[in-house]
Amino acid sequence: MKIIDGIQEKGRPFQIPNSLRRGLPLFFKQMGYKVGAEVGVYRGGFCKAFCEEGLKMYAVDPWMGYEGSGRTEQKQEEQDKSYEIAKETLAPYDCTIIRKTSMDALEDFKDGSLDFVYLDGDHRFRQIAEDIVEWEKKVRKGGVVSGHDYWNTGPEAKNLMCQVGVIVDAYTKLYDLDFYITSNNKANSWFWIK
Repeated sequence: MKIIDGIQEKGRPFQIPNSLRRGLPLFFKQMGYKVGAEVGVYRGGFCKAFCEEGLKMYAVDPWMGYEGSGRTEQKQEEQDKSYEIAKETLAPYDCTIIRKTSMDALEDFKDGSLDFVYLDGDHRFRQIAEDIVEWEKKVRKGGVVSGHDYWNTGPEAKNLMCQVGVIVDAYTKLYDLDFYITSNNKANSWFWIK
């Protein structure tokens, strides 16, 4: 099912059959969106997919190592290498790279100024909760709040920590929101229309 067709359904969540994360850039274009932000860019590959659909992008990432980001990504030299690759990958496109933490980058955007945000940064409990609460404000009514990795690790996890699923579930329940997930694997993307 195409993502554009899947949004006709309701659910908490509604899993869009046979949909993939890579279908989101086309979906945003079909929705008439023009400008968005990806928070957590890594090497720029997914941000490039948005740009290739003609979308103006802001690529937000501090490119800093931190506990819980995965064994190699905890090393600063790996983060610096990823930053250089992202710069090269995104250079041909209408993309502004912002090397700041997600919370520090918020000051660069007015409330309601984005058509969408895609959150794929720090997946630990507090950080993903803050990202959703604060970046949601930057998305206009009718826009999309979205992100990656709709799943959870247990509290004992140290190498790779992810509590996205529980935070998305809690937020959408609290605010009575229908939301959608892609159906490709355990690292599904999630989104709702504001």
